Amino acid sequence: MNAEPVAETGPTGTSPVDAVDADSPGSGPPTDFDAFFQRSFPGMLARAILLSGHRQDAEDAVQEAYTEALRRWERLRGYDSPEGWVHRVVRQRLSSVSRRAARTRPTDLEDLPQLSVAGADRSIEARAVLDALAALPPRQRTVLVLHSLEGMSQEAVARELGLTRGGVAAGLFKARRKLEKVLDVVEHERETGRRTGRDTPHRDRDGLVSRPPQARPLPLAGAGAAPPADGPDGAVARTELWLRGRIAARPDLRDRLRDAVLASAGRAETGPRGQERAAPDGDAEREHRP
Repeated sequence: MNAEPVAETGPTGTSPVDAVDADSPGSGPPTDFDAFFQRSFPGMLARAILLSGHRQDAEDAVQEAYTEALRRWERLRGYDSPEGWVHRVVRQRLSSVSRRAARTRPTDLEDLPQLSVAGADRSIEARAVLDALAALPPRQRTVLVLHSLEGMSQEAVARELGLTRGGVAAGLFKARRKLEKVLDVVEHERETGRRTGRDTPHRDRDGLVSRPPQARPLPLAGAGAAPPADGPDGAVARTELWLRGRIAARPDLRDRLRDAVLASAGRAETGPRGQERAAPDGDAEREHRP
């Protein structure tokens, strides 16, 4: 992902949401918006979870950002990077949330499926990284993700967060040190497993033998990129890829958030006889109102 999204342009001093006027609501989403949402959603939610350390906050921010994008889609569809615009709004929403309340409990991922392509080592590392990120102070977590994962310079991160460059460097150093300690523990457990003969291929519930492929951090829309670096930065990149795959394997999660976006933007789809399409039943259906 580029450090500075091209789409984040507008009158000087305005936010992406203020830079354009809302379009009039219509009947259902434009076809190209629907394709854009389905293509970019897994990466958008994965990145938001890494930034927030809290899944519900991440889902709420993603829903709000896509809602704003749908209301302005006639203009945003012509941007070089609509993903960048949406992601900027996600970051703004999460920044507001982090100022109101700190979230320190582990990210809830239990209803996301375990992928056969993700080996046991990959899953252990990813969960450890997610727990470590959630436990970081919000500013350290944000600095780490923006600089190490999104590629923003320390100066750019400082401008976005209203910090000094020295403050960004200090936060980045502390966050990396904490992650390094977590990764040392994970590596020690791996070595212990190898010495005791527990280094065996992971078998998923279907009995398929799986081995972890080479991790590659992906831009939000899913195109390829260079392999991640070693150390904390590489672990965060691998975790994003792991998390993105689990989200992509949950089409019901994608559809639930999509329906919430349409409802919030006043474009709820209708079914037979003009009735609004009912939301799916079950505990997974939760209110998502900005």
